[in-house]
Amino acid sequence: MTGLPVILNGKSIGSVMRGVLTEDGRTLRGIVVRGGLRGAKWVPREQIALVGKISVIASGKAGRVPRDADYRLFRVSDGDGMRLGIVTDALLNEETLRVAALEISCGPLDDLIDGRWYATAYHVQPRNGWGHVTVPHGREEVREG
Repeated sequence: MTGLPVILNGKSIGSVMRGVLTEDGRTLRGIVVRGGLRGAKWVPREQIALVGKISVIASGKAGRVPRDADYRLFRVSDGDGMRLGIVTDALLNEETLRVAALEISCGPLDDLIDGRWYATAYHVQPRNGWGHVTVPHGREEVREG
């Protein structure tokens, strides 16, 4: 979604700077939009009608970016506390804006050898502006090819 143009009420207001998930990591909360020389704007989930392949369509009015919009999912560990990697992306259902899976990287070398993998079963523990992700079975989730 990053980089897609955002069409608000039929007019282009910029491009997606980043998507922000809810604290539980299950749903898109909103998007931060960058529009040229203007400052960043916020479009909440409720105003987003469609996240397509070539643009994001929304209605209403863009607002100020919330202070907690820098919340990100980061570190990933298994149920035993072993660190597995970091969250690099989230795959969204385009209709419901719910997270279908989290893309996990174990590091550049592992990404080249094994590829990144997707976690579909996970739990998020919010901590000081970022979310610690726990996956119950480690890398036994669906892998990227």
